[in-house]
Amino acid sequence: MQPVAPRERWLVLDVLRGFALFGVLLGNLFALYSGRWLTEVGVDPPRHLDGLDAAAQWFMWLVVDGRAQTLLTFLFGLGFAMQLVRADARGEPVLGLYIRRLVVLFAVGALHVTLLWWGDVTWGYAIAGFGLLPLRRATTRTQLSVVVACFAGVIAIHSIPGSHAALIDWLFGADSFHRINVATAAAMHGTSHVALARAQIAQGVMWTLGGSGAYFLWLLARFVIGYIAGIGKWFERDGAAHLALFRRMLVIGAALTACSVASMIAARSGAFRAFHPEWLGTVLQVVGEAGLIAQTGMYVAIVVLLLQRTRWRRWLGVLAPLGRMPLTTYIMQSVICTALYYGWGFDLPMPGEAATLAIAAVIFTAQVAFAHAWLAAFRFGPLEWVWRSLVYLERPAMRVATPSSSAAR
Repeated sequence: MQPVAPRERWLVLDVLRGFALFGVLLGNLFALYSGRWLTEVGVDPPRHLDGLDAAAQWFMWLVVDGRAQTLLTFLFGLGFAMQLVRADARGEPVLGLYIRRLVVLFAVGALHVTLLWWGDVTWGYAIAGFGLLPLRRATTRTQLSVVVACFAGVIAIHSIPGSHAALIDWLFGADSFHRINVATAAAMHGTSHVALARAQIAQGVMWTLGGSGAYFLWLLARFVIGYIAGIGKWFERDGAAHLALFRRMLVIGAALTACSVASMIAARSGAFRAFHPEWLGTVLQVVGEAGLIAQTGMYVAIVVLLLQRTRWRRWLGVLAPLGRMPLTTYIMQSVICTALYYGWGFDLPMPGEAATLAIAAVIFTAQVAFAHAWLAAFRFGPLEWVWRSLVYLERPAMRVATPSSSAAR
């Protein structure tokens, strides 16, 4: 097994990764890097929003939150399926390589949490990724049953009052949820790297275990959906062979998204306050989970269908270099954003909601430019090269071959 060569890559997957990474930056900068999450957990007082800031908040709720991570987890499962398909075609085993990938991914996540930022997702991906192994030879019906069971588990766990707090108190001691949040807030704005590392490890563990394990079921469900798409070769030839499927996905996704968005607007506007039976919260959770999947599927279908048009293919292709170096892009976002808002960097105050979106757009534009410049000279992003060296146990050539060097060989 070897790394995927540039000529074997599908543009649609690189574009989707780039698209997802923009959503990840928006969500993380908006809620986490900037410290806005401290209001949600009760450490900082709530703020009244109006005008552009209120519009930015609604944009995040209705368009971004949860969708970018759903897309990334979908692509994770898809990647595992593509590995299996290639390995089967070559008659090669893939199990050992996949396990090594998960171990390396967990190590990357642990370092990310300790050295930079507690909100890392990669170590959670590594843990949940082991759940794909028993399903790699299962039938599609069995895999879909696992997806449904995972969603049911998420809803069931979230419906148990106090389960998350009880788990966190068992791990870290009484009143640990508030205490860890306060300690993390203080460490974010302090200058001690040791205090920050300790706080971030505790916060990272608490965040990853959010919902008493529901997070791992949430991830696994999306992994399996991506796995099904990969085994079905939905994106072969950039989706051109399955356009009817993506058109149906667009129509059904738009209909379900409309229902989900309407219910979210009603709930957040207080329409259910006067009528709130016990079962309504569960119904809203089911609608919300279905809406996340449907809206993400709608985004995927839009990208695939637009890529069939030459002009849109050229425009959307601008995002492809980010999709070729997703790990570098993701960690770079942490470096930039913690440097802006943490005590070891500029320690800037939290910007307004609309300003946060503008800052994210500037950072992402710079990342696009960097990715284009880097991949003009190198075959991999810097962290992707390290990743491949550790996973494949050999150091791949880094520089792009020039005509003169190719002739020399």
